[in-house]
Parts: sequence; structure tokens; C-alpha cells
Amino acid sequence: MVIRSMRLYVLTDMEGASGVVREEQTSPGSKEYEEACLSLTKDVNAAIEGALEAGASEILVNDLHGARQGFNLVLEELHLEAKCITGGPRGCRLPRLDKGFDGAFMIGYHAMAGTQGAVLDHTMSTRVVYEVRLNGIRVGEIGIDASILGAFGIPIALVTGCVKACEEARALLGNVETVAVKEGLSRNVAICLPPRKARALIKQGAKKALESLAKFKPMTFKPPISLEIEYTHPNYADQQERLISAKRLGARTVAFYGEELLQVMRSVGWY
Repeated sequence: MVIRSMRLYVLTDMEGASGVVREEQTSPGSKEYEEACLSLTKDVNAAIEGALEAGASEILVNDLHGARQGFNLVLEELHLEAKCITGGPRGCRLPRLDKGFDGAFMIGYHAMAGTQGAVLDHTMSTRVVYEVRLNGIRVGEIGIDASILGAFGIPIALVTGCVKACEEARALLGNVETVAVKEGLSRNVAICLPPRKARALIKQGAKKALESLAKFKPMTFKPPISLEIEYTHPNYADQQERLISAKRLGARTVAFYGEELLQVMRSVGWY
């Protein structure tokens, strides 16, 4: 009997990693940032270990945190059974995606901008984006990236981050597996699990997610696609209005329309 291989795409961000609660931890130039990079890497390794136990045969990790243009994971410490996309600038934010991947994990993700009680909430840019609506549904980076993966038929199986990020994931994706590594008391204060405990739960969640992979469904949107971005200041909308595909909807809001989701996401640099 031929055993089919299981391919996994792992997306990583830093704000939702174990022990990360402050902007200083997510920006280069300090010991705190270096420690956060290692913490994220260990969270990712825990997910990889669980995935391998569940039968994953190929694991591709994509370092998506914007600091240092996507060069945040400590490659020397990365699990030996994974390969990693790192560095930038990139021609595509999510390279090497194809319909052959069976599922995806989001490790270290955060809630969308404006989420009360979330740790380091934002959507793509802390200072620039106020709100994003995809076909009328409010989304953050969880929804944006899930929709791109959904265009390839790839379901999200696991999301890790703060409690509010996990709640957002379940609201958008249904019965997705989640692991909350911290509970926000405010944007920069959280009750954190001990990292070793958090990683034990991540490993357990990853294994469970892949063992139940058949129950997860890709997040898809029927055309036509509308992507409305409300910015924090009219200046940002002024800049985006110059794009050929943009339509100005208000002082701070610009919309992008199209028949294909990937084309719309690429027009704003999100794919």
C-alpha cells in the first residue's frame, strides 16, 4: 500500500509568541528582541514536533514577521525536519504555495486591529491600518492569510497566539484547533503560560490538528472580491488611491475589487 505524504505550510508571526507582550520585543536592536526570536522559534519547533508525530512528511515554514524583512527565526535552532522561507524584500509574501499542501498552521499570530484585551493587536501595520473588510467581513491577518491559503484549497488547522487571537480564529474559521499561550489584560500586559507549558500545549494541539485534518475546510470567498481598507489617516488613503485598481470610498478608506482573490491581495502587496 502506498502511503500518501502529508505536506504542511507553517506561517509565523511574532506578536503571538510565548512571552511576547511589548513592541520592544518585536523590533530589532535589543536583547528583548533576540530573546523573542528564540521564543518564537521554540514555539514553531513544538508545532513541528507535533506535526511529525501526526505523520507530516514535508514542512515549509514562512517567517512573516516584518522586522528585518522576514528574518526573525533563529535558523540555527530550527527543527531539522523543516525548511524555512526567510528574508526580503520578496516578490511574493507567501511564496511556494501550491494546491499540494494538505494544511497550514499559524504560529505566533495576533488579533486584528481594535480588539480589546488582545496582545499587540494590529492589522498589517500598527500605525497605518484601522480596519479591513473582505467581502464585508472584518478581518485581520488571520483572515487575510487564511483567505489566501483558501484560494489554494488549503485549510488552516492550528492557530496559536493570545486568547483573543484564538477567539478570532474560531469565529472566522469554525472548529479550527487553537492554543492560547497568554491572556491579554491590556495591549501590553498579559498573563502568560510558562513557555515550556505553552510549547507542550502547542505540540499537543499540532498533533491533534493534523490527526483531525479532514474536518477543517479552507476559507473561501465567492467573486466578485471586495477588499476595503480603512486607514488611520487620510494621508495613507491618498497614497493608496494612486494605485490603478484603487477606488476611494471616503476620507480614510480605499477599496480594491476583482474577480480573483489572489489578484486583489497582490494589488495591495498582501500576497
